[in-house]
Amino acid sequence: MAGPTAAVLTPDPFTAGNLNEFHGWLAESLTPDTAGNSWLLREPRRLGMESPVQTGPMLIEPIAYEDEDAEEAACMERALGFPPGSEVVLAAAVNGKDDHRFLAHLAVAIARRYGGLIDLGGRLPVPPPRGVPALAALESGVGLQEWQDLSRATIATLAGRRHEIPYRTAGGEVAMFHVVDADLLTSWLRHPLFRMVK
Repeated sequence: MAGPTAAVLTPDPFTAGNLNEFHGWLAESLTPDTAGNSWLLREPRRLGMESPVQTGPMLIEPIAYEDEDAEEAACMERALGFPPGSEVVLAAAVNGKDDHRFLAHLAVAIARRYGGLIDLGGRLPVPPPRGVPALAALESGVGLQEWQDLSRATIATLAGRRHEIPYRTAGGEVAMFHVVDADLLTSWLRHPLFRMVK
């Protein structure tokens, strides 16, 4: 079962030299998996995680940032204060509790090291409010506004900076995702409702 995802947006593109340095830095706490761009957690404490943990492989892929929607790109640049030069895509292969924490700790470490911000890939993932069935909210929109309001209210209680980036869905509706700084994701990691977007 696939796990949570996120991306770290950095102001500068990754050059070949940056990539070598990045992989060397990753190797201090992770071990490259033989399956390509995946890495296995070896030293959780180096990422600020408690041991022991049980995690699966993590896809870690630095790529050039591209946004095909000019309106979304302009909104992103205004919010961040820089046009992203690259994004480090992070995707956990497994959906366990420790995989969500591994993803968040890794995103925080990368964002701090490379001066980036973290694209959560959606709204802050809080559970739906009491009495709002998740499936009904997603399929028919019943209770969706209350769920979105709860997400906004929860993220407002966290330390750090956040940005709401609007985008147009395939169906033509306007939706939104959160981009946060390392301080906010660290604050979210300590919250009892913590989880990453899956």
